Amino acid sequence: MTELDIMHHAKDYLDKLARGIDPLTDLEVSELDVVRKARISRCLTYVSDVLRRVIENGGIQVRPVKNSEKAPFALPLAARARYPFGDWPATVSVIAQRLNELTDQNTMQRLKTTSITWFLLQAGLLFEEIGPSGNKNKRPTEAGRKLGISTAERTGQNGTYTAVVYDQKAQRFILDNLDAIIARNAEPLHENQGKPWTPEEDAYLRQAVQAGVGVKEMSDTLKRSRAGVRARLEKLGLDAKGFPV
Repeated sequence: MTELDIMHHAKDYLDKLARGIDPLTDLEVSELDVVRKARISRCLTYVSDVLRRVIENGGIQVRPVKNSEKAPFALPLAARARYPFGDWPATVSVIAQRLNELTDQNTMQRLKTTSITWFLLQAGLLFEEIGPSGNKNKRPTEAGRKLGISTAERTGQNGTYTAVVYDQKAQRFILDNLDAIIARNAEPLHENQGKPWTPEEDAYLRQAVQAGVGVKEMSDTLKRSRAGVRARLEKLGLDAKGFPV
């Protein structure tokens, strides 16, 4: 077995683990398994993409393409048909990850989770619930629940939290309306960069850290740079170490 063969096998294992599949049995792992946690899944996906670039370059590491150099996210109908529906309801982060895995992530920008949730909010399938500390939580409306959007208790680094999950019917709805989501995805990412931080944004950061949300997703949600988010986390005394980029 050559070194490239080993890399191919390693990447296949990483891809399956990132999707919550045991690579030795090809069965979905339990919802309580560590690989089901969003931060772990994002780390696995990131390492898999690095390994893919090495494989495509004949085993030699290549310079990652800057996001500004990449083409906007797009997904042809043929690729959408290969979307891997799982047996378990999936979070929006997992849905976005599955869609991104259908593209060449070295040359194309990623689909942001916030683009999906924005569309669902506009469609009246989600609403924002104000928490005790002023933080905003996404929750399904009655129409959203009928479509297959529900909530589930998950365990993160800082304890139990409520996650919004989507069954196969709800995931199909997202696929059917992907063009509208892609249009939102192309809008400026860091439009709030340089603006004063608000109490609502600080409350979101505290909740996001508790839920184990990565810095990249915080950046996408707040439309601020990752460097700015990390600096704000440090100012608030929140631990940003270990978050995926």
